[in-house]
Amino acid sequence: MKYYFITYQAKNRQGSISIWNQVIKDSPMKFIKDVSDIEKRGSDTYRNFVVINTCEISEDEFNEYEDKF
Repeated sequence: MKYYFITYQAKNRQGSISIWNQVIKDSPMKFIKDVSDIEKRGSDTYRNFVVINTCEISEDEFNEYEDKF
């Protein structure tokens, strides 16, 4: 299994950009599609999700940083 540190962004309804960091187990493209789909079905506050950067990390790093961002 591969693990990633990912930085991604989206625009809110007013046009402001928000940026997030997260560690994930999914591929970055699957993750961003899933986040976008969940947002559309939920509050629908953010649109235009984009992956800015990814870095493959170890399982130990994933376990250390999961839920810390």
